[in-house]
Amino acid sequence: MARGNTENYIEPRELTELSKRAQDYIEVMYALQREYGRIRIKDIAERLNVKPSSVIEYLRRLMDMGYVIYKPGTRIRLTEKGKKVGEAIYQKHLVIKEFLILLGVPEDIAETDACYIEHGIHKITLEKITNFIKKCREKIIDLSQLNN
Repeated sequence: MARGNTENYIEPRELTELSKRAQDYIEVMYALQREYGRIRIKDIAERLNVKPSSVIEYLRRLMDMGYVIYKPGTRIRLTEKGKKVGEAIYQKHLVIKEFLILLGVPEDIAETDACYIEHGIHKITLEKITNFIKKCREKIIDLSQLNN
């Protein structure tokens, strides 16, 4: 399981101005780039459970906002601004997911719940969760054992 890192986390101002939908698209594109080295419309559509035509429409919006470089027939790329925001959302997601798993939440449920929580969590709350996880790692505490 990948672990989130928020030790030097600075939430980009742009992140707070983006809709949940825009954040979802940027996070998925960031994750696809990390996992596969490429971003494809088909993969975005599958991850977000939308039609490819919806992805194309939204890519144009994100391009107008300066987060994506996209022209039909070429590779989709995140701009520096898009990468910065994508990294921030991705790290939030990993931290929240790890915290939920540490609490004993099954991984598939933790994944789904992290997607919801990441959009509304306050920076201070995220910092507290990160510090808590770090302390658990140091003491090798597995809270999931409490649920058994």
